[in-house]
Amino acid sequence: MTSPFERLPAEVFDIIAACLDLPEYQSLRLTSQRLHLLTLSTFTKRYFAKLITTLGSPSLDRLGNVASHNHLSQSVTTLEIRLLNHRDYKDLTKIARIGIFPPPKRFPKVSCIRSENIVRESTLHDDVLANRHAKCITERLARGLLGFDNLKAIRFRAHQAEPLEWNATAIPDEDEVFRSRCLRAVFDAVLKSGIALEMFSMGKEKGLAALSKCANVPYPALQLPVEYLQRLRPCLRELDTLTLSIVSQHNGHHRLPGWENSLGRFIATAPGLRHLTLSLDRKCQVSQYGARIIRSLSDSIQIQTLESFHLGNSTFHESDLAKLVKTHAGTLQRLILTNACLLTGNWASLLSSFKAAQRLRCLRLASIDGAGSPVQCRQRDKERQKITLTTGEQEPCMSHLLDELRKAFMDIPVSMYA
Repeated sequence: MTSPFERLPAEVFDIIAACLDLPEYQSLRLTSQRLHLLTLSTFTKRYFAKLITTLGSPSLDRLGNVASHNHLSQSVTTLEIRLLNHRDYKDLTKIARIGIFPPPKRFPKVSCIRSENIVRESTLHDDVLANRHAKCITERLARGLLGFDNLKAIRFRAHQAEPLEWNATAIPDEDEVFRSRCLRAVFDAVLKSGIALEMFSMGKEKGLAALSKCANVPYPALQLPVEYLQRLRPCLRELDTLTLSIVSQHNGHHRLPGWENSLGRFIATAPGLRHLTLSLDRKCQVSQYGARIIRSLSDSIQIQTLESFHLGNSTFHESDLAKLVKTHAGTLQRLILTNACLLTGNWASLLSSFKAAQRLRCLRLASIDGAGSPVQCRQRDKERQKITLTTGEQEPCMSHLLDELRKAFMDIPVSMYA
């Protein structure tokens, strides 16, 4: 005889189950065969639609186990790769040497690693630095990807925000090498599996303009050979959303001629892009090298389907960004600039140039600078660091809103933004 709880409509049961954590949900599903069947689809969507891996051996084992399961593998739509930093691996190595699990409280806790997996997880950093990433990552990840028929998105990002002491320095060399080689191993696995992606992101999106826990790989990580990009193109042909997070400041003045063109060549492998987000430096250290990348992009790319462009942590020249917007004026509907510095030209005339994008429905400016000085715009008698203009059927057109905003910028002394 079924209990009253078992006779609840599936929709009501889902509302109740949404309040349960994983152990409670699992226990409830095991109370009866009816509940087990009733909750199967929602359970798999909730806990298997997105898989998380550190690329360590235990998490790749789990990935392979899910990929080999006929039902669970069909639920996976997103793979999120979270990279630890060298300090995390040092802590894991110390715990592995002690051999006490769970580890003593004097050791920092690495939040995404279970105690029983610490020993095997701790070896990944050294394996990658020793150039063994093809064997320990690529082959196993490719086998897992082959089992996910509905996988459409890959996120490649840092597990946590950068340590505070990194704000005053460059990313440690070993972290740069580790992230670069892990990224190449992921691309190799995508190539080997032949999956077609719709989204690839190198950061965690939060809200309209926020991007956090970025991968921040050095720009040479995307300096891929032309032959390699041609092989990668079929996997990115259906790519709809692309978020790239690089450090253009890497190596300072020591760089090869034409280095700034590599990003444009990579973007060109995804001709159907609708949403493009670029973070060209770390938030705490924005350099002038980003402006050279923007100039290269304005001269080289033309994405016929681009609807949304978000540029963050970068410098640029007025003429280059205006040219980039004009090139995509026929399709561009959303433009977001965050932590961006105008090197030459001025914001008032740049805003005027945005009128060329007649389909523009949303413009957001946040933490913008001009010639090294923060720009604050007065709007509704208040100084604002974040400005959002949106338009709809019953709202003023974007051209009118841009004129109003341009007047507000023109009230600022020219020395602040020229």
